[in-house]
Amino acid sequence: MIASRIASFIKRYALLIAGVMLVFTCFMGWMSVRHLSLNVVLEAMLPAQHPNVKLMAKFGAQFGGANTSLIMVENTGGTVYDEKFLSAYKRIADEIYFYPSVHRHLVQALTLRKTKALSGSAGRIDVNAIAWPDLPHTPAEMLTFQNNVRAAYLGFLVSDDEKAAMIVADFKDSTDYAQLVHLVDSLAAKEAPNGVRIHAVGRPLLLGAIYGYLNATLGLIVVSLAFSGLILYFYFRSWIAVFVPMLTAAVGTIWGTGAMALVHFNLDPLLIILPVYVFAIVLSHCVQFVSRVFEGFEQDLSMSEAVRNGLIQIFAPSTTAIVAAAAGFFVLLLIGVPSLQSLGLICGFWLLAIAPALIFTASLLCLLPRPKRFRARTAWVETIWEKTRLARYGRIVPLVMLGFLAAGIYESRFVIVGDAVGSPVLWPDDRYNADNALINSRFAAVGTDTMLVYVEGDRDALTQPAVFHAMEDVGRYVWERTPKARQGQSLVTVVRSVQEALYEGDPSYKVIPLTPDEIRFNLYMFSSKGEPGDFKAYTDEALDIGSVVIPFADKTGPTVQTATSLARDFVARMPALPNQARLKVAGGQIGIAEAINNEIGRTRTLVLVAILVFIMATVYASFRSLWVTAVLAGSLVTSTFLTDIVMRVMGIGLNINTLPLAALGVGLAADYGIYVLYRVRQGLAQGAGFEEAVDHSLKTAGNAVMITAITMIAPVLPWAFFSALRFQAEMGVLHAVVLFFNMLGALIFVPCMVLIFKPRSLIAQTSRVPLTSSFPMRYGAVAAQPASAFVDAKD
Repeated sequence: MIASRIASFIKRYALLIAGVMLVFTCFMGWMSVRHLSLNVVLEAMLPAQHPNVKLMAKFGAQFGGANTSLIMVENTGGTVYDEKFLSAYKRIADEIYFYPSVHRHLVQALTLRKTKALSGSAGRIDVNAIAWPDLPHTPAEMLTFQNNVRAAYLGFLVSDDEKAAMIVADFKDSTDYAQLVHLVDSLAAKEAPNGVRIHAVGRPLLLGAIYGYLNATLGLIVVSLAFSGLILYFYFRSWIAVFVPMLTAAVGTIWGTGAMALVHFNLDPLLIILPVYVFAIVLSHCVQFVSRVFEGFEQDLSMSEAVRNGLIQIFAPSTTAIVAAAAGFFVLLLIGVPSLQSLGLICGFWLLAIAPALIFTASLLCLLPRPKRFRARTAWVETIWEKTRLARYGRIVPLVMLGFLAAGIYESRFVIVGDAVGSPVLWPDDRYNADNALINSRFAAVGTDTMLVYVEGDRDALTQPAVFHAMEDVGRYVWERTPKARQGQSLVTVVRSVQEALYEGDPSYKVIPLTPDEIRFNLYMFSSKGEPGDFKAYTDEALDIGSVVIPFADKTGPTVQTATSLARDFVARMPALPNQARLKVAGGQIGIAEAINNEIGRTRTLVLVAILVFIMATVYASFRSLWVTAVLAGSLVTSTFLTDIVMRVMGIGLNINTLPLAALGVGLAADYGIYVLYRVRQGLAQGAGFEEAVDHSLKTAGNAVMITAITMIAPVLPWAFFSALRFQAEMGVLHAVVLFFNMLGALIFVPCMVLIFKPRSLIAQTSRVPLTSSFPMRYGAVAAQPASAFVDAKD
C-alpha cells in the first residue's frame, strides 16, 4: 500500500526529508521577500476578448478613461475667485500636470493654457486662456475670470457653489500609486495653512490608499496567527501540537508565495488575505494529522509508530480533500480573465502542495520526543449530539437542508454581479469614500466614474454635422434616462461655443454648424491657441476618431448594465452616418466594469458546475460510492447557495476580487464530510454497526473537524473587526460563515444521512480501507475512554 510505503520511508529518512524541505522553504521565502509583486496590472484583470477591452486597447492611450482621477481643491474660507486660493490651486495643478506618469494631454485645470474662453464682436473672435500665463489680479480681471467660469466651466472645473475647483487627470498604468497618494497628501498638508483642502478620487488613488493599509494588514496577519496558536494549545494542551502545525502551515504558505514570485505573478493587494486562507487550510489538515497521531499515543505507541499509523489513516481522506479544495481554484481557468486564470493555476497547485507539507509534518514529528502531557480529543461534538438528540430525530435534518437549499437558490438570483456599492473596498466613513460622495454632490457635470462612447470613421468624419448630432444625442439619451448620469462631454461643446462666439455671444447661435467647413473652421479656431498635443484629448490629425465622455456617480452593477444598455440601444436605432462613422460602446471605468461583470456572469454557473463535477469525480474515485458522492455534493451545493444568501444580506457583489474567495469556499465544502465519512467507513470495516461507526467517527474525526473549522475561522475573524479595508473584513466574515456551514454539514447532515439510509456501498468498500491500530478489536474501549481526559505519556 502506497501510504504504508511512504510512512516507512519518512520514518527512515525523517532528518533528511525535513532538512531538504527546510532548505527549499528558505529559498522560496527569499523569493517571496525579494520578488513577490503586490501590484495591480490592469490588462491582467480584463477579459482580453471582450469588445470593450478591445476598444480600450485601441483608444485608451488617446482618450484615457481607465485611470481618470478627480482632485478637488476647496477654499475653506471663501470662493474660487480669490487670488490667494488661485495661487495655491495653480501650484497643485502644476504638480499634477508635470507628474512623470500622467497623460499630460488629458489633464484639465483652470490654470492651464488649454482652458479657454471664447468671445466675439465686430466681426472677430477671441480665443484666450482664462487664467494663463498669469492669474487674475485686479478686480476687473477677477470679474472677467468669474464670467468666463460661469459661462463654460461651472459644475465641471468649478463646483456648483463656486467654493472648489477641479483638476482632472488620467494616469498611466505604470504609475506608482502609493507615491501618487503621498504626493496628494503632501500637497494637502503644504497648502492647508492657506485655507485649502484637497479631496481626491479615482482608481489610482484608490489603489494607493489600499497600498497604504498593507502594514496594518500585515499586523492583522500576526494577530490571526496568534489566535490559531492559542486555540490549538487549548485543544491539544501540547506545544508540539501548536509548533508543528503552525510551522507546516507557514512552510506551505511560503511555498505558494515563492511560486508566485518565481512566475512573476502580481498578487492583488486586496487578495493579501488569500495566503492567510491557505495558511488556515494547511493548518487544518495538519490538525487532522496531529489528532490521529495523538490517538496513537492513547494506545501506548511510540512517536515514530504513532506518526506512521496516523499518516496511513490520514493519507486517503486528506488526499481526497486536498484535490477537492484545489478544484475550487483550477476551475478559475474557465474564466477569460488572465489574472484569475493565473491565480487559479498557482493556487490550485499551491493547495496540492499540502500533500508534501504533510510529509514535512510527519518527518518533523518523527524527530521530536513524545509529549509528556497531551489531549487527543474533546467531548464537544458528542455532547451536542446527545443534547440535540439528533440520532433519534435526524430525519428532520434533510428536510431542513432542503429548505435552506430552496431559500439559497431563490436568493442567489439577487446577488449582484459587480460592485454592490460605489466604493466597496473601503469603509463608508473612509476618507476616500467621503471624498467620492462630496465630489458627486458638488459638481453637476462631473462624476467619479465615466463611460466613453467612441467615434470612428473615415478621414474628416469629425467634421460632419450628422456625426456631431449623434455624439450629442447619445450623451443626452443616456443622461435623461439614468439618474446617476451627467451630461456628456465631447467636441460638440467646443464647436457650439465657437459658433456662439462667432455671432457675438448670441445664445440662439449656440448650435452645431450646418456644414463640414464651418465645423472645421470652429475646430481650428479653438485649437489655434494651445499647447502642442492638447487637442489630442478630442481627436487626431485626420479627424477620424473622437469620444463622448459620460460621467456617472458610481459603477455599481445596475448602473453599469443600465448605462451600457441604453447607449447600445441608441446606437442600434440611429441612422447611418456619413464618412462611415460609427459609435462604439463602451470605454472608461463603466466599460471596464461591464467587461468584467459580463465575464463573471457568463461563467458563474459554469464555474459552479465545474467545481461540483470535479469534486464529485474526486469523491467517487476515492469512495467508489454514488451515495457518498451524492451526499457530499448535496452538502456542497447547499453551503454554496447559503453563501449567496449571506452575500446578498451583507451587500457583497460578485466581482473579480470576491470570486476567487467564493470559489475557495466552494472547494472546501466537501473536506469536512470526507474526513467524517472515512472514519465511518473504517469503523464499518472493523465490524461496528452504523450507530457505533457514526458515534466513533464523531468522537474522533468529528471533534477534529470542529477544531479544524475553528482554527480556520479564527485567523480571519480579526479581519472582520479590525481590518482597515471593508473588503477584507467582509471576506473574513464570509469565509467564516462558509466554513461554519460546511462544518455543520459534516457534523450534522452527513451523519444523519448515514443513519437514515445505512448505505451498503460503505460496507461494500470496506475491504479497501486500511486496518490500523486506531480501529482494533478493542474499539469499544477506545470509545469508552473519557474524551476530555488528559493523558500522561509512559516512558
